[in-house]
Amino acid sequence: MILSLFLLAALAYGAASFAYGADVGDPVDGQLPTIRRRARPLLAVGAVAHLLLIGLQCVDGDHPLKNIFLATSFGALVTSFGYLALSRGRHLDPIGTLVAPLGLGGLALGVVFSSVDAATLPAGGGIATAHVVFATAGLAGFTLAAAVAGLYLVTERRLRRKQFRPGGSTMSLTGLDRLHHRLVLLVTPIFTLAIVTGVLWILQAGGPHMLRGRIFEIIAAAIAWGASLALLVMRAAWGSRGRQSAWLTISAFLAVVLIVISYGVRG
Repeated sequence: MILSLFLLAALAYGAASFAYGADVGDPVDGQLPTIRRRARPLLAVGAVAHLLLIGLQCVDGDHPLKNIFLATSFGALVTSFGYLALSRGRHLDPIGTLVAPLGLGGLALGVVFSSVDAATLPAGGGIATAHVVFATAGLAGFTLAAAVAGLYLVTERRLRRKQFRPGGSTMSLTGLDRLHHRLVLLVTPIFTLAIVTGVLWILQAGGPHMLRGRIFEIIAAAIAWGASLALLVMRAAWGSRGRQSAWLTISAFLAVVLIVISYGVRG
């Protein structure tokens, strides 16, 4: 059953990647080409199959707390559902070209490396569960925020170069900036809780000396948290927005990615 769900999810994610990425031109009379209209339903099928697969893995003992690869798979799933909710009624198809392959990659990691020893994830009971939940939500939130920020930068550059064609499948700069800010507002407290529960988890598992072995992850987390906090403070105090805010979010996202890679290498 797991293999069947894996194949279904992989095919759906792959087809969605093709449908989102196909160069089919701009909308005609406000309607997207047929292949582009099929991208969102295909992504939804992939996400649902992915969810069912993770459920079966949990029954077999391969839950997101087991290792970083299963946690990353869960994070990719949350990102997919987050994008489906976020893009409802909004022109965010370019972000779909990133989310669909991300879902496929997370799916593959969660299946191929499901049996990897979980030595890098110490036991921690409720704190461990809370950390994985907050960290997964934070990863998904930063991914979506960085994707919106990247789309803002691309759209703004096309406008400056007069390469933007009206009627395309992208939101306005004002709409992208507003959506980006709301995502950062949402993800910053979640990521803060992920950091706090992560430190408590490590301390519970082995005491303060365990933190010395996590210096890289702690620094990367501090960079991500500091960048997102700086963005919010600058926006509230000086009304900073646009390119500067977008680059801060992308920097925070890259720091979070480095944390995931570090745990993966340790695994």
